[in-house]
Amino acid sequence: MKKHNLYWLTVLFVLLLAGCKSAPAGRPVDPLELIDNQSSFYLAVPKAADNVLIERIITGFYEGASEADAKMIADRVNKVYCGLNRSRQGTEIQASIDGNIPSSLIPKVLSEKKGWIVSDYSPEGSASKYKIYSGPVEMTFPSAKIACIGRDLEGMLTKYDRLSVLPADDSTELYSDLEEDLTSYLKGAENEIRFFANKPQSFLTILTGAQLDLKLIDVKGSFRTDPKHPNQYLLDLDFRFKNGTFLKAGKTLLVLAFGLTNSQEEIIGDSELLIHDIRIDKQQLYKLLSL
Repeated sequence: MKKHNLYWLTVLFVLLLAGCKSAPAGRPVDPLELIDNQSSFYLAVPKAADNVLIERIITGFYEGASEADAKMIADRVNKVYCGLNRSRQGTEIQASIDGNIPSSLIPKVLSEKKGWIVSDYSPEGSASKYKIYSGPVEMTFPSAKIACIGRDLEGMLTKYDRLSVLPADDSTELYSDLEEDLTSYLKGAENEIRFFANKPQSFLTILTGAQLDLKLIDVKGSFRTDPKHPNQYLLDLDFRFKNGTFLKAGKTLLVLAFGLTNSQEEIIGDSELLIHDIRIDKQQLYKLLSL
């Protein structure tokens, strides 16, 4: 994902600024429905919450990208959904972007003459064909409102194809591979960044700077900009521990790591701990995402 030139960034800038065709009749597919359940960390970033983070997600594939170009691209994005997996080789991303994407210009700027490998993909049993563009990064544009980037584009296109042929009034349910509670949680992100980690140890290490063995099932939470300190977030966290014994020990470690007061803690049942209004620097989240 590193050591690529800035051509992709310029391409995406042109595509997002040029306007788009009307979406075809039929059921509108929600970008969140295209994110699979094979990631360990999920993120929903609405533009209203942090446009700078959207810039970092877009340009995280490239070093040295123009801040001005990144901002102009991010301004055309409504919301980004990401699934991430971290390893020693880096961060693997699957992203589905709700934006303003002119499909009529895509063949002109993502052509083989300009270095892109363009291939057709047709889901099994479907008459539809979709273009996959492979260059500095793999991406596809199943509709004028959705861009898909990163891992398993064929799987995302297959899901899109299946959902797009449903009746137009079939909009009461999100056909997500994720658990219903998680889908609702991520979908509801409007003025805050929301996340969920089912393997939260590395997340906590980056966030606190300490190795915390908390015996967790998962952790979810939200970031919102601190109105008094624009370079900081206020972070809310919801920890689910394997049992009450681990919660008691974990709470002690978290109090030390975050410097919490009693007013910031709330215990739900015997294995869930809520923590409110932790102040952190925004750069910590960018570091967490390796952006």
